[in-house]
Amino acid sequence: MMFNPIAAILKRRLLIVFLAVALLAAGVLSFRSLPLQAYPGVAPLSVQAITQWPGRSTTEVEQQITIPIENALAGVPDVQSFRSVSLFGLSVVTLKFKEGTDSFKARQNFSQYLAGANLPTGVQSSLSPDSDATGEIMRFRLVGDGVDLTTLKSYEDYDVTKELKHVQGVADVTSFGGQVKEYHIVPSPAKLQSYGITLAQLIAAIGNANNNTGGNLLPAGEQQFVVRGVGLLQTADDIRNVVVAANGGVPVHVRDIAEVEIGHVQRLGMVQYNDQPDVVEGIVLLKRDANATEVLAKVRDSIKEINGGILPKSVQIKPFYDRQALLDITMGTVEHTLVVGIALVLAVLFAFLGNLRAAAVVAAVIPLALCVSFISMEHFHVPANLISLGAIDFGVIVDAAVIVMENIMRHLEEGAEKLDDAIVKATSEVQRAMIFSTGIIIVAYSPLFFIGGVEGIIFKPMAFTMGFALLASIVLSLTFVTATTSFVLP
Repeated sequence: MMFNPIAAILKRRLLIVFLAVALLAAGVLSFRSLPLQAYPGVAPLSVQAITQWPGRSTTEVEQQITIPIENALAGVPDVQSFRSVSLFGLSVVTLKFKEGTDSFKARQNFSQYLAGANLPTGVQSSLSPDSDATGEIMRFRLVGDGVDLTTLKSYEDYDVTKELKHVQGVADVTSFGGQVKEYHIVPSPAKLQSYGITLAQLIAAIGNANNNTGGNLLPAGEQQFVVRGVGLLQTADDIRNVVVAANGGVPVHVRDIAEVEIGHVQRLGMVQYNDQPDVVEGIVLLKRDANATEVLAKVRDSIKEINGGILPKSVQIKPFYDRQALLDITMGTVEHTLVVGIALVLAVLFAFLGNLRAAAVVAAVIPLALCVSFISMEHFHVPANLISLGAIDFGVIVDAAVIVMENIMRHLEEGAEKLDDAIVKATSEVQRAMIFSTGIIIVAYSPLFFIGGVEGIIFKPMAFTMGFALLASIVLSLTFVTATTSFVLP
């Protein structure tokens, strides 16, 4: 007797049902771990070298910063385009990489080549955050009754930003608005001349005084004391008391030749929020390929801790934009499509087959096929977004199961065989037609796999998702549908 795979499946029907339940559980776990996005990130992978050189003209920045960096980065592999911008005191060199380039590898190569740039003494370049154009997941502002903008800015830069950067999955926290605290030393030319002190001497004296020093260890019996000198300048009075020179054996302090004031860095912009003309704002950027839902939950927890213990009670973080709302809409759309799709499939199948249990077996193929898609998406790193998930056609997914179930029902209505014999015979009759018809649909999606550029980024995930689901529907129709039918039909 010839081996029949359908008959072998029916002999192991309990195992098939158990595997289906395991598949459902694995699919749910995979879906929860997928980095869900609202929309696909269509921007190519780019890395920037950001270099600040305060007070220097655009020409100097271009000649001494931008051009050396461009020369150093000329050999970076997999680069698609090269762009640089030189501004007053700022240089930004951007490299865009070819599609499919690994982010970690690209940034590693970028850093390695950037280290060879010949830059002026004391000037260092930094890399842009490991995020993309859709990485903005939260905006917040710092508010405080009776607290000035300079103090709020200091809290954000030294407390809030540091804590939020510790959250796993956060690429960077950028700060906008407010005033950056700065000490201004305003020397008097007449007093400098009267004491015979140059401006260079004043600058050198303040720089030399702003240091901590170490003096090794001082033995004291069985103990040792750490010897160190604490000299970092922390207040305006510390600066005023710095000794610049000696005039006739009398020390000349900064306060004798200059005024020391607390001010702020010259502002180049400001942030307005509703009717408030000037606020302190922060933006949380998501690390590339991180799960936005999980990271947002951790960021909210961190904000609660910061508001509860790190910041003064008079200062609080108040988020006013949260990506989770958009993600909830995406999830709601997918869930609505899934529920409505299953309900419509059940209704149509019941209307045509006249058997609710048979319709339920066919409809169960939808979540199982989706679970296969979720597992495959996680394994092959296919992005999950509104397009890749929302474009799934449930009617097409159940086509194979409908073909098998309809033929089984026809054989049972004729009443010529037992249930198992009817399932084996009916499935064997249509399996080839079912496989080829579903295969044709999969082939119809194949051109999408070869699209490049922005179109490929948008439509390839959809093709992968549907391809995985359709392949799963073929296997499920031959295994799950036949095994379950032997239990639910009389």
